[in-house]
This record gives sequence, C-alpha cells and structure tokens, in this order.
Amino acid sequence: MTHSIGRRAFLAVAALAALTVASTSCTRPATEAAQGSGLIRISVGVDPSYAPIFLADAEGMFDDAGLDVQVMQTEGGAAGAQNVVAGTSELSGNADSTALTVMAANPSLRALGVFEDSDRYFQVVLREGVEPKDIETMGVFPGIGLYFTDLYLRSLGRDPASVKLVNTSPPEQPALLARGDIDGFLSFDPWVEQAVATGGRVVATTGDFGAKYSQWILASDSWLSANEDVAARVFDVIAEAAAITDADPDRAAKAISDSIQMDPAEARRTVSQIDFGVRDFTDDDVARANELVTFFRGQGKITGEVDTSRVLLRGWVTAHVNQPPA
Repeated sequence: MTHSIGRRAFLAVAALAALTVASTSCTRPATEAAQGSGLIRISVGVDPSYAPIFLADAEGMFDDAGLDVQVMQTEGGAAGAQNVVAGTSELSGNADSTALTVMAANPSLRALGVFEDSDRYFQVVLREGVEPKDIETMGVFPGIGLYFTDLYLRSLGRDPASVKLVNTSPPEQPALLARGDIDGFLSFDPWVEQAVATGGRVVATTGDFGAKYSQWILASDSWLSANEDVAARVFDVIAEAAAITDADPDRAAKAISDSIQMDPAEARRTVSQIDFGVRDFTDDDVARANELVTFFRGQGKITGEVDTSRVLLRGWVTAHVNQPPA
C-alpha cells in the first residue's frame, strides 16, 4: 500500500525509500545492523495501516521494553517482505495478499500473526453518471487491488473478463476517473477522497461484498528460530500499541503525522477505517489465504502452491505474546 501526501510527494518518498531504505527518526547506520548489535529492523510501508508501529516508535515504547528497534520505511508493497528475505530487516508488516505472493517464491518466510483487519479501508469509487451495471473500464493496481476488483465485479454478476482493466497506481486513479479514462476504481484514502472531490462517488466498501484484508508480521524461519524471545517482545509492544491505536485514534494520528508527514485529520479519518489488534490466525484467515493463492496462481502472478499450514504460524501469538487487557 502507498501513502497519502499527494502524487508528487508520494513518488519522492518512494524514490528515496528505494535508494536509501529510509527510516523514521531512530535511523542508525547500516553498518551497526551488519555487526550483529542486537538491532531489530522492522520494514513498513508509508501509510496509516502501520499506525501501531509508528506509535510505538514515536513514543519510545520499543526503548521502554529494552529493545533496539529501527523502523524502516519502504515504498510499500512487497518491499518489506523482500527486505526480510534479503536479510536487510528482521521483521516486516505486510498485507496478506502481498505476503503470500512473496512467500510463493520464498517458502522460508513465516507469518507470526495479525495486527490489523479491515473490511472498509478499500472503497469502490465510480464516475458521475456511471452505475455499477454500466461499468466498462476499471482502474486496478496489482495484488490486492486486482483481487478486490475481481470480487466486486463478480458480486454484481459481472464477468471480470467483460470489463477492461487498466493497470494503474493508486495516485493515478483519481485523475483517470475525472478525465473519463476509467469508469471506476477500488482503492483507499486519500485517493478515494480526491476522486470524490472531483465528481466521483463511493458506491461500496469491501465489506459490502464480503471481502476484507489483514496485515501480518513476517520473519524468516532462520532468524525466528534463533530469536523467538526477541520476536515475542517486539510483538508484545506492537500489541500494546495496537490496543492504544484502536482506543485512542487521535493519539495514533499524531504518531502517523510525525512519522510520514500526513495531515493529522486525514490520518485520524483513515485510522477509523481500520480495526487494530493483535491476534492469532483463524480458520477464516487460512481459508482466505488459500483463496488468494488460488486467485494469484490463476492470474499467473505466482506459480505452484503455498503451504499455508506451514507459513502461517497458528497459535504463535497465544503462545508468545502478552495480550493487553481489553
């Protein structure tokens, strides 16, 4: 997922992240990590879905827990999981769909648990005058954008093959909609809000057609085997921060704003579209993961199978993480 400060700023952040693997204010020299100093690097994207990690970092919660944590901002998407594969970070936060596509090529990755869910963060926007039954062209971005668009069209009784799908990035979608180049798109704020401001309208959220997404914490099997206690302590902090984020979205919005230079009001609105909380994987998570693998394999995005019974560590959170009080 991408973030929220306009296309020019978004591209600047992405370019900087790609060149330097930019981090938040607790940046440390890369040589320190290479020396095995006990530094735990967590790769994240630059959008509000990482609010608990931004909050824990901004408020010194990792430090208070005796952890030497560096939060590394990437351009989002698969970059965080790929950092774990490459050994340039120990942990990453990734959407379920992204994690699974990287796991397909890297079966040593492990998902420890969930730290957020949402069935309303992603919304369907249509151009003025276009009804769902009239859609001819949809803008889509890879991964979860394509998957949700497919589910939405099928929920309308439409064959996705009968609709022209235009590959886009989220920042491009509002302008394409305003120009009439596409009839609609499925995305998240601020791109949804921008499209509505120029004449588009929201007609559904993913929950309206039975879809949702989750964000997972990933690690490599080799690192986790040698550092399970450390991973549990980091996840403890994320669990505490997730509970704070859910209970006090204004506090979370400030941390988001400080971390990624996002307007606090926009951050507050976006956080309200997400349910934050740490939990174990459930039967529903496994079923959805298998559906995602089947979908992406059918689209030619991955080859072979992903053994979800192996890569999703069911029960790890219960066994290792101290849940904050309700």
